Amino acid sequence: MKQFDAEIPFDLPPLPPKGDFSKANFAEALIDARVELAELKGSGQLLPNPLSLLSPAVLRESIASSEIENIHTTIFDALQMQLLPEEQRPQTDKEVLRYRDTLMKGFGLLDKFPICTRVIHEVYRRLLPEADAGYRKQQNRIISDKTGASIYTPPLADRVPDLIRNWEQFVNARSDNIDPLVKAAIAHYQFEAIHPFGDGNGRCGRILIVLYLVQAGILQWPILFISGYLIRHRTDYYRLLKGITERGNWEEFIRFMLRGFHEQARETRELLVGTMSLLERFKHRLQQDLPAVYSHELVEALFSTPIITPSHLARDLGIHYRTAGRYLAQMESEGLLKGKIHGKYHLFFNSDLIELLRHSRSETAAEAASGAVETIMPV
Repeated sequence: MKQFDAEIPFDLPPLPPKGDFSKANFAEALIDARVELAELKGSGQLLPNPLSLLSPAVLRESIASSEIENIHTTIFDALQMQLLPEEQRPQTDKEVLRYRDTLMKGFGLLDKFPICTRVIHEVYRRLLPEADAGYRKQQNRIISDKTGASIYTPPLADRVPDLIRNWEQFVNARSDNIDPLVKAAIAHYQFEAIHPFGDGNGRCGRILIVLYLVQAGILQWPILFISGYLIRHRTDYYRLLKGITERGNWEEFIRFMLRGFHEQARETRELLVGTMSLLERFKHRLQQDLPAVYSHELVEALFSTPIITPSHLARDLGIHYRTAGRYLAQMESEGLLKGKIHGKYHLFFNSDLIELLRHSRSETAAEAASGAVETIMPV
């Protein structure tokens, strides 16, 4: 392997990489991850309307993934801002909510397409609608936000289409005897090393991890939230990516990612189980204390949109605005919800669910402060 030079466009080798990527080489780590992922998949099946009720959990992943790119908000702020039109949202919340919507859109595309250029471009277009369409035409570079020195210079722009085609072939091949979890780790490194776009490569790549695991049948829903693990271990993550680039050290990075799949599957499963427990308790109290108000659709709306206004609830349930306002006020009086005036809006929030989301989320933005930023460098 040629000596790595961060100032020179990297001569990225195509996939598959050289080495022993058989299941036997990662057997113990794969078993641990597979057990937790199977439990997570089963927990997702317990939800009565998974895509709706998972929306707040997906938003939590959106916040964590955005934190890696030094885009910071809170679950409470993001839940509030989703009630506003996009043009009225602060930029940070706008980007976080786009991430969530993009992940769900990408999941829907898997019904029609395998993971391919069309899916990648749609993911990117929704993540960064203001950015130039298509793969980059200029050289980009990752630089240290502390020293300004180059950390990594991706391959030349004219290599990107061929490298992405090779990436697609690798991801969709079924005869290479590489376990899907190992393949997900390999594909993640390769996508980030290609760095096919001018910006947003990290967020796009983390969405593609989840979509690939759905495509491979490991997950039924896009609910493996890997970003929390990457934030907690951000220094190791970048060190191990660099180890592949400089020395071809794939094995340590793959084991790192397998531990991440294991840890985050367990954490996400605990979040889903906690959400179901809260939902059942909320439903029981509502049936007992306000039987005339109770409906399955109402409970689902309050768990898919934990901060809500009368107008949003009226729209979701197809009822009159005043009826929705009366329902929410009654639930606030019974202590099922809390209320807050925010400007011209009267907000009602499911505080127990929000606290669960806050408690489960990785509060490690300070630990992640030593990251890198992307800068477009003209050819």
